[in-house]
Amino acid sequence: MKASEAPTIQSPAWNEYRSRVIAAVADVENLMRQLDKGINSEVLAEEVAERLGLEIDTSAAYESLLKLVRAVRPIACEGLRRTSEQHGGQFQLAL
Repeated sequence: MKASEAPTIQSPAWNEYRSRVIAAVADVENLMRQLDKGINSEVLAEEVAERLGLEIDTSAAYESLLKLVRAVRPIACEGLRRTSEQHGGQFQLAL
């Protein structure tokens, strides 16, 4: 799917898409933590696009994905923190 065709907030598929982006962000964040590395939002957006099979086809689509990644990153990190806490600091995130 092309990033320019991704659901928007007005779309009925928005909640599912947003959830998939959150899961992809969490997956990448978890991997980076395991590798003891950081990642900036731009690279994170590119990784999310790859995991979701999104082709970044326009600069506007990239900017929209980047804004969404920045907005949901705290949600994904909080989910990782809670999951880690529930499992005594040890867990694997499988998508």
